[in-house]
Amino acid sequence: MNLNDISLFIRIVETGSFTAAAESLGIQKSTISRRIAQLEDDLGARLLQRTTRKLKLTDDGEELFARCQPLINELETAKDYLATNQDHPRGRLRITMPSELGVFMMNDVVSTFLRRYPDIHLEVELSTRVIDLIEEGIDLAIRVGALADSTLIARRVAEVNRGLYATPEYLAKHGTPKTPDDLVDHNCFGVLKADEHWTFENWDSSVKVNGQLKANSISFIREMVFQHMGIARMPRVFCRECVQEGVLVEVLSDYHCPPFEINAIYPSKRHLNPKVRLFIDHMMEMIGDHPWVSEKLVTPGEVAADGQATSLAP
Repeated sequence: MNLNDISLFIRIVETGSFTAAAESLGIQKSTISRRIAQLEDDLGARLLQRTTRKLKLTDDGEELFARCQPLINELETAKDYLATNQDHPRGRLRITMPSELGVFMMNDVVSTFLRRYPDIHLEVELSTRVIDLIEEGIDLAIRVGALADSTLIARRVAEVNRGLYATPEYLAKHGTPKTPDDLVDHNCFGVLKADEHWTFENWDSSVKVNGQLKANSISFIREMVFQHMGIARMPRVFCRECVQEGVLVEVLSDYHCPPFEINAIYPSKRHLNPKVRLFIDHMMEMIGDHPWVSEKLVTPGEVAADGQATSLAP
């Protein structure tokens, strides 16, 4: 019985299809079909019932999966551990993160990581789409904002400062708010699917804001603010240079917007891939003293988190 074929069988069941398994492993679907047929011949048992729409495990297949999945996962963990703990860690590491987080905040982290570990090859998907980490073979997701419970594991990396920003032209025309309650009279831009109530750490009540625009991109919202159309709550890293140049003004700076979290997410079905741990440790080392980080948060434990990709928190 070939352990590689057993591992392939486990991947097919985890991803739900021959096609998904082939894509995640970078091999031909026909190769997978041939190897599974050989495994069934070796075992003298039918493992999968194949239809045009989905796969269904036979009783023998369910038994094999239940007994072998923990063993295969342990073997792969041991292999990754040995490879990564050599003098020169090597191999592929697949990461996903929101586009703006990657472009505005994580570029230094990635570039220094690649210099430090020249034999590790990163594949980075910049996207806010919902991703099934296990099905798509993603090793690590960097997520923004609060996370709900799920079967994934999260490690909080940092919190990022935010502020309220508008152009001098908008404020000259519509007035400058003096307290958070004044925001009800302004055109306040927000993030899609986000709560319309803005809170402040040193203000007793939340403020229900109204605005003409919601978008899933802070960069787009910032461009609309540049058009002198309204006020937006944005990460300070996006706006610092614009404030220095006089293009934007931070309003209500005495009232502190709650920061948003950055979390590192990975599947809980396996032990943490050592290359993932290398990247997380490097990321926390790099961003701890960065000006857009309000506080370096190192959590010894890990918490359950969802697998939903989000844009930058409102």
